[in-house]
Amino acid sequence: MKLLSKLHKQLTVNAPKRILIVKTSSLGDLIHNFPMVSDIRAQFPNCKIDWLVEETYIPLVKLHPGVERIIPVALRRWRTSIFLSLTWKEIKDCIFEVRKRRYDLVIDSQGLIKSAVFALLAKGLTCGFGPRYSRERLAGMSYGLRMSVSREQHMLDRCRQLASLALNYQLAEKPDYGLIKQNYSALEKNNVVIFCSSAQSKKLWPSTDWIRICDYLSSRNFNCQFTWGSPDEQAACKHIISSSAGELLPKMPIDNLATLVAQSCMVIGLDTGLLHLAAALEVPSIAIFGASDPLKTGPQGNGTIKICGSKNRFPTAEEVESTITAVIEMIN
Repeated sequence: MKLLSKLHKQLTVNAPKRILIVKTSSLGDLIHNFPMVSDIRAQFPNCKIDWLVEETYIPLVKLHPGVERIIPVALRRWRTSIFLSLTWKEIKDCIFEVRKRRYDLVIDSQGLIKSAVFALLAKGLTCGFGPRYSRERLAGMSYGLRMSVSREQHMLDRCRQLASLALNYQLAEKPDYGLIKQNYSALEKNNVVIFCSSAQSKKLWPSTDWIRICDYLSSRNFNCQFTWGSPDEQAACKHIISSSAGELLPKMPIDNLATLVAQSCMVIGLDTGLLHLAAALEVPSIAIFGASDPLKTGPQGNGTIKICGSKNRFPTAEEVESTITAVIEMIN
């Protein structure tokens, strides 16, 4: 305890000049870390922040102006080609980049053994959720600073608290995602972006309900735009459109999706990372829950956010339709 107090005091007295964030995936979890970056930059304007992230999500992390350097990692791809010499070269190069600079603090907000390994490889004092609070206990035991942050809170709040406890500052009341918005001025007043797909089948909402919602939006002169990421998701979107109305968009990278979302008048979707992106961009959002707990994983932001359903209870189409009506009245 005395050692932890000494280290804590040292961090408090000496303002950090460079911090590494280890959070490799996934889309929604990465967005939950954006306010933490904004908090740190607000408290320590001269602090430079690096971020270790899966290569797929580099365009997303680039949206936050507070991140100076992005270090790509490719764990998902490496697992499928572990015996190739090129894979080992890439791993070696990644470790070199992680160890290239010395950090005043290395924050692992993922709490997994794989993320803890990279945190420990970096040069600097490591910080993360303690053994009782991390996703994997062994990871929580590995950090130099082990923070007690309740798992009953929303992940966004947990990440903000993790950094504030390590660096000893008070949190602002509202989260600031810090997203670059200057390119998102061309608002399309009739476009509603639909996120009806999920990698987890338990989160899916019946296509018959989506068809009813699209018919309702069409009757109100709104254009439903469907996005997808896999052939199965594309097929599901085509099925809904063929029985109602809407526009199937081409597959696009995350940064283009961010522009699409920011220019829309409303987003309706399942519990997915893209819905969190909409909330971060302060686009009016309607979230459909039924398999996960919105109190812990629901979208948070300073714009209009409506939750339909709850853990173990999906909403009816009538409930969602009524919520859409209320949001339309708010934005008109």
